Amino acid sequence: MKIFQEGDKSKAVCDHCATLVGTTFMRRDVPFSDGSGTVKNVLVGACDTCGRTVSIPAQSTPAISKARKEVAESIEANLPAIYLDVLDYAVHTIDKHASTDFRRVLLTYFVHKAALEARAASKLKSAHAKAIARFPETRGLPRRRLSMKIPFRVGTEVRKLGESTGLNTTELIKSVISRIQADVLEQPKPGLIKELRALSAISA
Repeated sequence: MKIFQEGDKSKAVCDHCATLVGTTFMRRDVPFSDGSGTVKNVLVGACDTCGRTVSIPAQSTPAISKARKEVAESIEANLPAIYLDVLDYAVHTIDKHASTDFRRVLLTYFVHKAALEARAASKLKSAHAKAIARFPETRGLPRRRLSMKIPFRVGTEVRKLGESTGLNTTELIKSVISRIQADVLEQPKPGLIKELRALSAISA
């Protein structure tokens, strides 16, 4: 695979020119298509006719991925306190030395895992129903706020899961915590626990 340098020439299809064009590699700031941020000083292929960015070489992909990960967004939910107790018990079960900071890693892991599953919507709705039955929300029930920063990619997955399930963010988090309770505390899966312990060690 060729490593490109500034000034190298190539060809690519330019959507603006609607044809195959000559390109020149150069460094420039490139905004994300969704407007959420910009990757700075990255090597791209620019159209020799209109000057627009038309290609990105493989060597630039890690820098773009890093910039995308740094675009974080907030996720918040006002939950009955018992859900945070379950989450913290799962954190302790995975790693006795882990702090509550590992909540974010654990939740984002399970959200991403759910986003990749077949029948994710039905599974999450079932988990939500179990959570509501297990922890009835009576008047005066102690509540706690869960607030954390998550990668943009995970935020996108949260929104997509919310659309497919019809659950709002708070309900979706309840569903995810219910699945964490099942997979980590009630019927722990050795392979999963091993993977989560590795994540805890890396994120410490």
